[in-house]
Amino acid sequence: MSTESHTPGKSGSRRPSRKKTEANVYGLNACLKAFTSRPQDVLRLFFVRERSRNVMHMKKWCADHKLPYRQVTDREMERLTKSVHHEGVLLVMRPPTLPSAYKLTEKKLAPDTVLVAFDRVENTHNLGALLRSCAFFGVTACILSKEEGQAALAPSAVRMAEGGLDAVPIYECSDLTTILRDLKDKGAFILGTAPEGSTSLYTTKIKRPCVVVIGNEATGLSERVRKRCDAAVHIPGTGKVQSLNVSVALGVVLSELTRPGPKS
Repeated sequence: MSTESHTPGKSGSRRPSRKKTEANVYGLNACLKAFTSRPQDVLRLFFVRERSRNVMHMKKWCADHKLPYRQVTDREMERLTKSVHHEGVLLVMRPPTLPSAYKLTEKKLAPDTVLVAFDRVENTHNLGALLRSCAFFGVTACILSKEEGQAALAPSAVRMAEGGLDAVPIYECSDLTTILRDLKDKGAFILGTAPEGSTSLYTTKIKRPCVVVIGNEATGLSERVRKRCDAAVHIPGTGKVQSLNVSVALGVVLSELTRPGPKS
């Protein structure tokens, strides 16, 4: 079986330490979006034979910029990505540098601003799905806490986001409550999601600019974060199940926030 590869000379093939200097992006849509947004960060490309046509432009970029690319088997791809959900494409890239969320507080927020903040969302798949919802509804930016319990932007989260990571600006902070306080001082309405002790999404008067805060999958919003909220809402259901997955819940909230016409 023929294989396809390109390996530049020594001057182009030195590999930096993987520690903090490289990040895997896998999944077709995730790779296409990452390449479109940050081609300068590409270090290496791997693909299975069936995806060769899908990555023609990536191969040309690598060849033109003296970067290695290689066709691999499914088994090799599983080993490289540590996942069976690789969809046949892997980009090794420089990880994005996330700016400080304090930059969002430096100037007045536009009236139509919608931000989404994550309060200790711990499952990487959920984080990726949340970012996908944010991209779908055109969220202005996301705020990712560095506090204990918050999932990082792991490769599985990037794949689940289906390109959302590169479609929505992401900022990070070490203290979410301080950021929420400062955004409130800039005129933002802080909207928490909480299944218990809250009002219905559809009867709550929500103002914009707005920050939607999504809490932990099991415990919800932390007490410190909830105290910063102007309102906490739940999504009414039949009661046959207790709650929605966090990404589904966020999708419902964002749909209500961004739909045309008057809001409740």
